[in-house]
Amino acid sequence: MWKFGLAAAAATAVALSAEASSFDLGVNAHYGLDSNEKIAELMIERNFKVLRMGLYWDQDQTAFRDLAARLKANGGRSQGVLQISYQWDHRCNQNLPWVENDAYNQTVAAVDKVKDVVHDFELLNEVQLRPEIQREVRWNSARTSAAPYEGKPCIATMVGVQRGMSRAIADLRVRSGLPLRVIVGVVGRDFGWLTFLRSKGVQWDVTGFHVYPLHQHRSLLNDLWYGPGGPLEQLASFGKPVHINEMNCGEIYRSDYENRAGGPATETCLKSLARHLKELRSQSALLESVHLYSLTDDPSKAAPENRFGLMYDLETPKPHLYLASAFAGGALSPHERLEITSRGLLSEAELPSRRSAADVLPPAR
Repeated sequence: MWKFGLAAAAATAVALSAEASSFDLGVNAHYGLDSNEKIAELMIERNFKVLRMGLYWDQDQTAFRDLAARLKANGGRSQGVLQISYQWDHRCNQNLPWVENDAYNQTVAAVDKVKDVVHDFELLNEVQLRPEIQREVRWNSARTSAAPYEGKPCIATMVGVQRGMSRAIADLRVRSGLPLRVIVGVVGRDFGWLTFLRSKGVQWDVTGFHVYPLHQHRSLLNDLWYGPGGPLEQLASFGKPVHINEMNCGEIYRSDYENRAGGPATETCLKSLARHLKELRSQSALLESVHLYSLTDDPSKAAPENRFGLMYDLETPKPHLYLASAFAGGALSPHERLEITSRGLLSEAELPSRRSAADVLPPAR
């Protein structure tokens, strides 16, 4: 989760229909055997189609599999953010063939355990923001050029890691006959990173993107801070479907963010989410899914990382959950609809057809 500055300007909102978003709306969440049933129920009720969650290669996968299987049984899907040892290893090992082979083997170990219930796998998380990578290429400085990444030892290590991971998933796809996909992510405006990876043989099927825009920022449809045509045009140039696999309002990073309905910064956050999600709806040909970060707050972390949730906890929603439900076409109570319309986030005509939890929850098992 990271905020980055954009050029500030107003943009005209794209009209929102009364139906669900043309892309699948999902969330990020942490799994656990004590919470999986509730998470699955919430996703069904709110019509969140996809869940992004960490997949730790050397840990027991019982809880991960349990939640992924629950979602799959009800028409949803999951994606795993592969957390092999190199997520935390910053030593820049220069034995590059060994590194690539090690990353390959760790990836096979992780993916092989869950490939029947999860088909999308992201190669680590926010690689460009790693300290050793930023020491070699300052973030948001390369823009569309691949040249700054050449001849850098730590970057060479990370390329080896990601190439090994992508090869592992491709080989498992062939051996299993399952439609396994590789997701490679980019953060900020350094799209040259993707060009560089491709030139080094890192293959992927879906391009991931993280973005946390402020309300006053220019539209993601045309913000030239990201390069010619704006971020979506830059992402489209790689010829892959796109997942915005982390999104929330930029206001959530402000030191005065209240995390409380009625607070000025919190209310502006809601306006920001509504505006940018409306605009993104016109990109159905490119965007496969948008995942909001995250389903619940995480009080174990320090601010601002503790307050990104659509809910305070799995029993206590924020207005953010109602807004996300509206864009997903999920169930909304009369009170929840009023929470949205009274703020001017969406009109009654823009909300999904009236549904209740009883209409969408599966029969008890």
